[in-house]
Amino acid sequence: MKKTLFYGGFAAAAALAVSGAVVAQQTQEITYTTADLGSGVYMLIGAGGNIGFSVGDDGIFVIDDQFDRNAEGVLTEIRKISDKPIFFVANTHWHGDHTGGNAKMADEGALIVAHDNVRKRMKTAQSIKGELMPTALPVITFSDSSTFHWNGQTIHAFHQPNAHTDGDTMIHFKEANIIHMGDTLFAGRYPYIDLKSGGTVDGYIANLESVAAMADAETKIIPGHGPLSTADDLTALAVVLKDAKALVKELVDKGMSEDDIVAADPLKAYNEKYAWGFITGERMTRTLVQDMAAKATDE
Repeated sequence: MKKTLFYGGFAAAAALAVSGAVVAQQTQEITYTTADLGSGVYMLIGAGGNIGFSVGDDGIFVIDDQFDRNAEGVLTEIRKISDKPIFFVANTHWHGDHTGGNAKMADEGALIVAHDNVRKRMKTAQSIKGELMPTALPVITFSDSSTFHWNGQTIHAFHQPNAHTDGDTMIHFKEANIIHMGDTLFAGRYPYIDLKSGGTVDGYIANLESVAAMADAETKIIPGHGPLSTADDLTALAVVLKDAKALVKELVDKGMSEDDIVAADPLKAYNEKYAWGFITGERMTRTLVQDMAAKATDE
């Protein structure tokens, strides 16, 4: 299936604007990969954020739905596994590479579920850009958590504050021992921490450590982008981010400007492994500096 997209997936050098809209246009062949994680839960990788979905007698429960431009393709892939009705779509946060298929899913009869702030930010983007259909908005929201008893699973959706954004939700399939983390995990790469959408470095690190603590060696973790992960992967990324923060803070404390800190390349030891097209070493460094400046202002 060949389509014109505004994002090529995890490894592409696409860029998300602060609003969550995508600004780097690409044309490519989309390859979908669906992995059976057991207990009726699947992970679907395409173009955009990773999708999770549960199938069973109750119907289909979907987590995130990528871009509107590949909504038909996503639906086709899900239909290869089950022809049951899609009852719920849970959005892990508000960015368009995770919510763009909402309108299509709503047309299929799904109820869109998300944190309160997801609806607020999507409504703001809608009023500014006029791009979202009303059916794309979440119709069920929560401030802290919500639990679904579905397909023999206890599916616990809970808010983790101020990590990737201010509306992040983790989705925990308790019996299946599977967690979808949305973009609070970019597997094996520097994360995109959307400071202008309420994200914070400390919150991002705290969330990695919190989810790692609730997981065990057998827990399967679906990241927002990248391959299926483990608790050890979360711990390793948290260690990198804490050290990166310390390296940058040392230069901030010396009174260096943001540009001078970037020129000093404090993250050079990590860049080869963790930098990628969107979050380069420079972008990660600037995020750390700006986050510290915002925190100092708040204090």
